[in-house]
This record gives sequence, C-alpha cells and structure tokens, in this order.
Amino acid sequence: MRQHPAIGAHQTMTSKYEKQILTAWNSNASPWIRAVEQAGIRAPGNLSSSSVLRVIEDYAPSGGSILDAGCGEGWLIREVTRLGYRGTGTDAVPELIEYARQQGEEDFRVLDYEQLENADLGTFDLVVNNFALLGDTSVNAFLKALPKLLNPGGACVIQTLHPVAFFHEGEYATGWKPGTWAGLPGDFGDPAPWYFRTLASWLNLFTKTGLTLGEIREPSTGGQLPQSVIFVVQSTR
Repeated sequence: MRQHPAIGAHQTMTSKYEKQILTAWNSNASPWIRAVEQAGIRAPGNLSSSSVLRVIEDYAPSGGSILDAGCGEGWLIREVTRLGYRGTGTDAVPELIEYARQQGEEDFRVLDYEQLENADLGTFDLVVNNFALLGDTSVNAFLKALPKLLNPGGACVIQTLHPVAFFHEGEYATGWKPGTWAGLPGDFGDPAPWYFRTLASWLNLFTKTGLTLGEIREPSTGGQLPQSVIFVVQSTR
C-alpha cells in the first residue's frame, strides 16, 4: 500500500523537529541551570509555579506518590517532597538529571517519553508534566503511557502554554512553530521548536489517547490573558 505523500511529509518533518527538541535541550542544559541558580527563574511566587502546586495539592492524596515527567533540573519534585509527597522525576536530558540528583535524595532517572511505558517505574497517584510537552509524536507517547503509570483513580496534571496567548492573528492552527528563549537571561543557543496545539486539538488528543478531561484551569492575574493552561486528565482504561 502506497503512503499518501502528505502523510509521509508530515512524519519526516515531525521526526526532524522531535530530534531538534532533544538537541536544543541537551546543548542548552548548562545555560538553563545557570539561569535557575543565578537568575531566580524558579523563584517562589511565580504564578505558573504556584498554580501547578495548587492543583497537585487538590488532586494528590496526602503523602501520595508523584511522577514529574520532563522534570528538567528537578525543582518541582523537590518542592512536592517538601510538601510531604513521594516524588520521582524523569527527563531525557542527562545533564539536567545529573544536576537534579546533586540537589537532594529524590529519585531521578534519564528517560524520554517513548521509554516511559516500559520503564518499570511503578505506578503513581499523580503524574505531572509542567511545560515539557513540546513535540508531536513524543506527546502522544507520553499520553499513551499514562494508563500504565497511574494508580486506579489517579490523575495527570499538564501545564502548558495557553493557545490564546501564543499566536498571531490568522495563525491559530495546530502545527510546528519556532521556539524562543526570549525573556531568559544567559547565553542560550538555538531554541527547541514546539508543536502548537489549539484548544480543540488538545481536547481531541486526550480523547484519542483514551483520556477523560476532569478540569481546565487558566491561571491569570488582573484580567490579563492567561499565559498557561492546566489540564487534569484521567485514564479510561
């Protein structure tokens, strides 16, 4: 059976951009860590950070187990550990995981999203992904792994860029877009591309991967457009 040309082109483009995401984060891990250490980009009181922590506390049972997939340098796992939860973090960038391990006693592992389903991590009361779903096929892999990662009744909390805040007029369409390090201090190299999804595209993706949407939150202050959106989803399997 011959492959439709448009489908083949999309798969090739997606594969190229997925590789660029990993390349960009591996090559920019050091300036990211410096920005965390020296510029306070994880400082307490940040709206998106406090918002995701609030959702975690609303959905995770006291002392429950939490997986942060795409944990970066590990700030969220350290924070939920301080709050009394049992945390595990995974990320595809070895330098970020090594840094995370040096900061405390928590469990951190080098894993990409395609490896999660068969990684033998155990199951969790809550899986969190905080601004770490940048791709197309990799995001599908993460969502499809959730049934094996969640305890019965468990949930997944996803915070990502809000679709309404990051598009120009006439460009509200799902597809690949150039990334940026704008607003971050430091000597960053080429940014990672990201796969922009409309709100409808996100909801359709959850349904396609066997997930049900429990709640949407849109953190904002002073009537401004929300910069992020938080989805809470559960597995139907």
